[in-house]
Amino acid sequence: MISVRVDGTEIMTNPVRILILAFCVVAVFAYFGDQLVLLGSQLAGSQKSTVRPPGNAPVYAPVYTKSNGSYYGGDVRIPMSRDGHYWVILEVNGAPVKFVVDTGASHISLSYKDAVAAGLNPSGLTYDRIFKTANGTSRKAIVTLDHISLESIELSNMSASVSQRGRMDISLLGMNFLNKLSGFTVENREMILKP
Repeated sequence: MISVRVDGTEIMTNPVRILILAFCVVAVFAYFGDQLVLLGSQLAGSQKSTVRPPGNAPVYAPVYTKSNGSYYGGDVRIPMSRDGHYWVILEVNGAPVKFVVDTGASHISLSYKDAVAAGLNPSGLTYDRIFKTANGTSRKAIVTLDHISLESIELSNMSASVSQRGRMDISLLGMNFLNKLSGFTVENREMILKP
């Protein structure tokens, strides 16, 4: 054991204590590292930064304007899930709805349960449209979504379909949403949506 004096106070330095302190510092950086990097880049006047939340949540890349000290919308980056799909939560008529991005779907398609969550009344809809899907044909109802948003992306009066109860477990984010963007790409296992 080594003894060191700092300002008249004796501090015992033990290799085990140093190792524990080093572990704590590493743990803090592992947990808060992205936030610390963002804070440092903002203080340095960086023009663009990304904060990555845990899991497969989308990442919003805000752009910082130094002149007025505010943020404006940037690209939304969706990391690939372990199942190989791109999952994202959008607000549909003010309610959070989880979608899988499906470039093979022509439009937004809501499950019955998600339609209820979005304030629609799926039990009162007429399921008179026949759709051919990878799983065969199905009957759906056509609706208009008042508002759909994801961070910097906001759209109004979007056409969508609603599946009959028990016919589809997930909601699909199809091409009528993606075509409203200025662009979208896939790079390094991330889907990048450009408002």
